[in-house]
Amino acid sequence: MKSMSDKVTLDSNILIYAFADHDDFRKSIAKEIISKCNIISLQAVNETACVLLRKFNFPKEQLEQVIQFLKEQFIISSLTVNTLDQTITLSKKYNFSFWDGMMIAAALENHCSIIYTEDLNHNQLIEDRLRIINPFIQKNIKI
Repeated sequence: MKSMSDKVTLDSNILIYAFADHDDFRKSIAKEIISKCNIISLQAVNETACVLLRKFNFPKEQLEQVIQFLKEQFIISSLTVNTLDQTITLSKKYNFSFWDGMMIAAALENHCSIIYTEDLNHNQLIEDRLRIINPFIQKNIKI
């Protein structure tokens, strides 16, 4: 259980499950995860918007509502040149894709202790301070 001082973040895939028409079980878990998180990177917002528009044909008015919700629900962290430098370092060290490396770099810069995603190795500890949690494995869902 996270303490009030823990910073918890999530990947865009969790947001996409919460807002897109997906299976109800993943949607409910994603919504539960959103309520536990307090910070997301601008990259997660951008990726979510892109996928909702392109893959799920979200009307722009509906996307505007999603973005407004994200702005109200989370601290949205900026991406900087330092984030970019950390992205390259982490991508090489852990063999992450560029985009996953950027997500991890942003989480580390914001002193997050947990990141929820289904795309990386569940329970992996990054730089001895950021734990990757796949919430769907936690709920015994086969992916």
